[in-house]
Amino acid sequence: MLPARLTRSAGLARDLSTKSRHAFGRPPHIGLAARLPLPPSRSCAKVDASKEGTSVSSEPTREQLHRCLQAAAVPFIGFGFLDNFLMIVFGDLIDSTLCVALNFSTMAAAAIGNTISDGAGIWSGQWLESKCKALGFEEPKLTEAQQELPITIRWKNIGQFIGITIGCILGCCPLLVMDPNAAVQHRRDKEREEAFEIVISKVQEILQAEAVGLLLLNKERDELVSSHQSLNLPPSFHWKLNQGVIGHVAHSGNFINIADIKDEAMYDPELHDNFLNTGITVQSILCMPVFRGGEVHGVISVINKKDHSGTFTQKDEDVLSAICSHISVAVGDDKQTFKEVIEQCEKSMRTTGSPEFTSAASQRMATLFVPALEGIRTVLGAEATALMLLDPERQELFSEVIDGPLPHHSTPVGVGVVGEAVQVGHVMNVDVRDQESGWYRSERHQNYQGSGMNVRSELVVPLFDTSRKCQGAIKCINKHEGSAFSQEDVDYVTQVAHHIGMMLEGPDAGLRRVLALTRQKMQSKAVIQAADLDRGAVMCNLVKAERLPNRAVQKPATKAQKQKKIIDPYVTFSIARGNPLQQKPGVEERVMRGRNKDRKTAVRRFAKSLTVLEDSNPVWNESIALAFPKKFEDMPLEELWVHVLLWDYDSLTSDDLVAHAAFPLSEIRAGRMKEVAAHRLHPLPGFEHDLSSSRLWVSFDPCVPE
Repeated sequence: MLPARLTRSAGLARDLSTKSRHAFGRPPHIGLAARLPLPPSRSCAKVDASKEGTSVSSEPTREQLHRCLQAAAVPFIGFGFLDNFLMIVFGDLIDSTLCVALNFSTMAAAAIGNTISDGAGIWSGQWLESKCKALGFEEPKLTEAQQELPITIRWKNIGQFIGITIGCILGCCPLLVMDPNAAVQHRRDKEREEAFEIVISKVQEILQAEAVGLLLLNKERDELVSSHQSLNLPPSFHWKLNQGVIGHVAHSGNFINIADIKDEAMYDPELHDNFLNTGITVQSILCMPVFRGGEVHGVISVINKKDHSGTFTQKDEDVLSAICSHISVAVGDDKQTFKEVIEQCEKSMRTTGSPEFTSAASQRMATLFVPALEGIRTVLGAEATALMLLDPERQELFSEVIDGPLPHHSTPVGVGVVGEAVQVGHVMNVDVRDQESGWYRSERHQNYQGSGMNVRSELVVPLFDTSRKCQGAIKCINKHEGSAFSQEDVDYVTQVAHHIGMMLEGPDAGLRRVLALTRQKMQSKAVIQAADLDRGAVMCNLVKAERLPNRAVQKPATKAQKQKKIIDPYVTFSIARGNPLQQKPGVEERVMRGRNKDRKTAVRRFAKSLTVLEDSNPVWNESIALAFPKKFEDMPLEELWVHVLLWDYDSLTSDDLVAHAAFPLSEIRAGRMKEVAAHRLHPLPGFEHDLSSSRLWVSFDPCVPE
């Protein structure tokens, strides 16, 4: 933009020029006559007449005003164009060079570019005015009085405003060809280079390695190109995808941890005895892929553990895996990479297994599954075994690992033996050839999954997490000797499934199961008394139930789930304040929140019975100790109730709350409910169940009679 000082100077020059023409261009007699004295009356009259005539005759014409506007607008088009053009060009150049080098902000680049454009405006001002005059854009000849009229000034200002606006818009033309992200990318590249240099040095230090190298994939040349490396490696080198351990990792997408390279089939003396002509002899190597968009984008290679063991540990694998995940974010576009991270997290939440596992731990686990299934097949004398995992979103089972002639395949939940076992949540040992079993389907069991096998017998054991939600199943096909698998086979696979379920659940699954076992034991009267928790505790004697309702399909369910009518009942007992039967709708949500919190405590607030599978008339005959919550110690007994909840177990989703009943704690403490009796079950507010004939047989005793 043209400096205001330059504009005022140009206007002043024009005013002086006009004054000089008026002063020296008048005839002498006019000047003399003007100096002659006049009589007062005539003088005043002439002056008034002169003023009146001047005010009428000196106002510029419309054509003169248009010429004033043009003469003011055209130079300012040039001023505005140069101002914006130079500021944008120099600002962008400075932002992508000087600011990147010195870590200046973009605003600093804009300020420096504006300074340059203003300086250029000073030198270009007179040249632009002279060129405009040469083109005919010159102000009309006006008197000094005409130039000072408000209408003349207003038209000039309007012309300058129009000119500077048009010029600034035209001066933005460099934006049409500039890359708006170039400076940002340069700055980001510099930050990434610095970060990668730190990563290489830190990996070398943390893992105690002799050498570290990060190589990125060049798809066009089908090779790996070194990006950053430790100081003892060449500054630039290439690696073919079919060469050695590094190439194998880039091609397969699986990490490799080798303790002694000379014992491996991938050992190549030319590659490993003098690594890249550095004099380094490779002994141990940990090589891990860097993913981007689900594909291998590079490889980080760590060579020779320098401690006494000389071998990279599982902890080293997990550390390097975490670092690789951060590298994958750094090498990608910020927005796209963030979207990919979110999608990967969402995928992890939908996939069976723990999202806490790193990719290294997941690969180790998958590697162990293969010999585990091979061992199961050998012990059982089965023709094939498969680990089937659950995809909750698609409601189907997919083969994760297979041992035997089976191909990889998937099965909908509720279809076939494995689908039914996962849906109902219990072991199924089926002799398919038995016509009475009703399982045989020629189109399914002949040439099973295109493997050429004819299924004779099938053993399926579900995999459960701590809360007994199904994660998948182990499927065993065709016992070599006998028509079906034995009970000993069932017991063995059940034990194996218990451990595999823990692996799938996550690193803390063992502690969760210990806590669940502790809570179960704390429901014993003897344990309650030994732990001095019997003060105020209640013994709940659950005998049986009769004519329970069929399964209610209130939530989204598969076709197979809808076909299952009989519930899998169990009962919970808890102490609540106020009569639960008089509570407003929302009981189920409040109870579910309480049970989720209950899973993290050693003593259950909700004492739980065993689950009876597919039985509308279940028999429990259990005695369950219900501890008295400390928060109710100062409450009057008349305000407290024992809340009995009937649940329907679901192996795939959250359990359904079917019905409830409530009993005054004061009546129980008084010993008035020691006799087993049939009690009515009540529907929950907002739910409609036919419970008119449903009954629950229970009795209650205080642990310490009062």
